Amino acid sequence: MKEIFEEKTRKYFIIGILLIGIFFGFFYLDRIGEILETTYKVFRPIVYGLVIAFIINLPMNFFHDEIFTKIFKDDKHEKLRRSFSLILSWIIFFAMVTIVLTVLIPELSRAVGVISENIPAFMNSLIDFINGSKLLTNVSKFIVTRLEEINIERISDSFTKILQDFFRPDSDFINKTGSIINSVSQGILSLSIGFVFSLYVSMNKTKLKNGAARLVFANLSEKTARQIVYVAKLSYDSFARFLETRILSCLALGVACFIGMWVLRLPSAGMISILMGAFDMIPYIGAFLATSIGIILIFTYSPGKALVFLIFILILQNVQQQLFYPLVIGKHQGLPPIWIFVSVIIGGGLFGIFGMIAFIPLATVLYTLLEDNTTKKLKEKSISDEEIEKLTNKSFIELREERIENYQ
Repeated sequence: MKEIFEEKTRKYFIIGILLIGIFFGFFYLDRIGEILETTYKVFRPIVYGLVIAFIINLPMNFFHDEIFTKIFKDDKHEKLRRSFSLILSWIIFFAMVTIVLTVLIPELSRAVGVISENIPAFMNSLIDFINGSKLLTNVSKFIVTRLEEINIERISDSFTKILQDFFRPDSDFINKTGSIINSVSQGILSLSIGFVFSLYVSMNKTKLKNGAARLVFANLSEKTARQIVYVAKLSYDSFARFLETRILSCLALGVACFIGMWVLRLPSAGMISILMGAFDMIPYIGAFLATSIGIILIFTYSPGKALVFLIFILILQNVQQQLFYPLVIGKHQGLPPIWIFVSVIIGGGLFGIFGMIAFIPLATVLYTLLEDNTTKKLKEKSISDEEIEKLTNKSFIELREERIENYQ
């Protein structure tokens, strides 16, 4: 009885502290933001190092367990296994960074330039396509009238001018050398320290992991310590599986898209395939954005080929969903689509593209913990899923009749 009372008291105390913190947080929101920003700047190299170490750890585990453990079977060669695994992983990491800097970013920049240059041609092709369509009569006249009212040249010139001013060497953006040089130098310094820190973390991950676990178990109750270890393992597995599956999915989609476009003789196959593969890192929204860019690019060449491209992408996406995901991802795809969609929206709104990507595995962690807690509570109340499903499938009239009977 005393233990139950103490547990309830501790729970209410924690809730009270949280409520007080939230209350004062609203009054000192600006100050809290400044403190968080300063804290992030201080710990930024460590954050970079942990992120890099996490990414490096994925191929490193594969090389260590699947290749070098079989080559160097004696445990006395453990340091050799880790060293070779780390070197190969770093080679792959730098190769990926090089591809992003030399291929992906230039192709994305070129795509933006091509779209801005071809906006007038796209609008004119769209008007001609609608005018030539026999299926659209009154609707086509209305659409064409509205499109012709748009000053296409003015929009195109404005868009092109913005891009040219942004990338122009003597633009105002570039002339703000003080803040830019400061930001770039801080970023390079943070990345450099992060690289060194990631090397240390990668080589000593077992010691660091065991040390952190010992610290948790030494200072907290065993129950709380086990929960923390469980959440840490769940978080690592969720982020690791997400990155592994998304990278495989991006590569497969990009290659399949290029082969299909090459067979169908569609223009800009290389550029669009790279964009399709890269944007696929963001589920649902990424594929939609890449497809939209591809349609606009191809439409300027031929509206018919743009339609062929759209049909091809729809088929390719269906094959990816029905065949690739079940074979490669399998049971790891446990997050409902609505959770993924909401995660992408919230993450994108808060932190942009990186938020879209990071919030999906984060949502997986929250969903799993919520599901665990729900299952535990239902089990304590002896309520089965079949009972809940049966209840939710009843109509309002049936539920009302049962309620009246219970009153009697």
